[in-house]
Amino acid sequence: MQLLLDEGTKPVRKTRRRRGTHSTACLCPEPSWYRPDNFKKLPGQLGHAYNRLVRRDRKTGALSLRMRISRHPYFVQLREQAGRQRDFRPEREKLLDAIVPLLVSTVDRATHIDTINLSKMAWQLSEKDSEGNVIRKVTVPRVCRLLQHMMEFGLLALPEGVTWDPFNRKWFPKHVVLTERLWKMIGVDLDKLYAEQAEQVAAEAAGWITRDEHGQAEEISVKAARRRWYEKMMHATLVRRREAALKGKREKKLKALAEQPYDDRAYAMSVHLIRTLPKDELHALSPEQFTQRVRSHLYQLDLGLERESGPPDYH
Repeated sequence: MQLLLDEGTKPVRKTRRRRGTHSTACLCPEPSWYRPDNFKKLPGQLGHAYNRLVRRDRKTGALSLRMRISRHPYFVQLREQAGRQRDFRPEREKLLDAIVPLLVSTVDRATHIDTINLSKMAWQLSEKDSEGNVIRKVTVPRVCRLLQHMMEFGLLALPEGVTWDPFNRKWFPKHVVLTERLWKMIGVDLDKLYAEQAEQVAAEAAGWITRDEHGQAEEISVKAARRRWYEKMMHATLVRRREAALKGKREKKLKALAEQPYDDRAYAMSVHLIRTLPKDELHALSPEQFTQRVRSHLYQLDLGLERESGPPDYH
């Protein structure tokens, strides 16, 4: 249905959409993050990069930004190539200025990979009081959108893309690589940075050194090191998630078994032992020994007779 206001004007479509009464203002317009005083200084070019981003007042000891990375001419030059028509809003610029020191502080020296924990990162960037309680919160979607923009401008890259875990039906943790473009914008010496990276890769002896067809040891490339690191991370994540899933499944079964009478618990344990014990061990057990094995396993799981107030019901 369309309503005509006046002759010669465009028709206005009738709609039920109404402007809400909630505020759309940014929850934390002034995000910030600086390395705590109890943190060790970053070595080499990583420390130089952090010092180019952050400065400390010699009189008061207050920390502030030395460089606003969001005002770099790079964002103006490649704005259209990144699919943008306008500059970032002031709130997003301030979030970009605050997140770069955090990424530099937590990056891996050997691979330049940064493990992204979005909820933790949002908490670190949020404004807090003297006791560490969050006053103004930086939301996780806000951080996600900024990281996506940084990828569009070529400042970050995904090492292996986003991978799905079909066993647990979850995404693997996101990891990003700090690109050469970002290091150039910060102003580090790339030759020294890559030399330190090569030394760190060589120091990671376990799995980081390969041998050629002549048996000579050779250092693998940074790309191969990132791939191995990512495969190792994926394997560790799968093992941890499967152990947690099996533990939860086992606890659920034990809880259901504990609610049953003793006779049913003993019968279920008998079936479990028949399925799991080796055949030769089962043949060597007499009926009395097998019954004793069932009771022993029940007592180890705290599912014996003492779990009930009295003896089992008479059948």
